[in-house]
Amino acid sequence: MNGFVNDYFENSYKDLVTFFAKEKKISAGELKEIIKLIENPKS
Repeated sequence: MNGFVNDYFENSYKDLVTFFAKEKKISAGELKEIIKLIENPKS
């Protein structure tokens, strides 16, 4: 996955998530879940 992000998104996970959000491949609810996982990784 790191190689994919590096090759296509210049090593930016933010750009990866932004791409999927703009392409409607990820919903607002899914983004909120991702944010929760980032804020509380052990939950």
